[in-house]
Amino acid sequence: MTGIDLTKAMLDKLKEKHPDKALKLIHGSYFECDLGIEQYDIAISFQTMHHFSHEDKVQLYTKIYKSLKMGGQYIECDYMVELQEQEDYWYSTNAKVREELHIPAGAFYHYDTPCTIANQKKLFQLAGFSQVKDVWRKENTTIVIGRKQK
Repeated sequence: MTGIDLTKAMLDKLKEKHPDKALKLIHGSYFECDLGIEQYDIAISFQTMHHFSHEDKVQLYTKIYKSLKMGGQYIECDYMVELQEQEDYWYSTNAKVREELHIPAGAFYHYDTPCTIANQKKLFQLAGFSQVKDVWRKENTTIVIGRKQK
């Protein structure tokens, strides 16, 4: 099992909770880590993808797709919205804030930009995933699963 996080304290907590497990923990960005080719059966992300643009997501989803073995699954649990107007609001507000604070393009800034469930599923498909399904939702927390197939 491989765990990747920008926050070392999160990785330390994981190691502390599971000292008997063989964990490969990487303190860094999954955008920069080499995930390899056909290395994993399953990839999971939890409450992280709602910070990134559509383009960044497709780039990362493609990387995840390549890292999965045939038949593998990517499971994402994240903050998603139902209406396009909601997504548009968060993305436009983020753009305004970034401009006002002079945050350069591509620089990470913690601001929530959730996609609609439909758009999120389309981004999975653009990266190559098939059988993309939303399988669970409570309030704004949604689980979407995509499969890598032949």
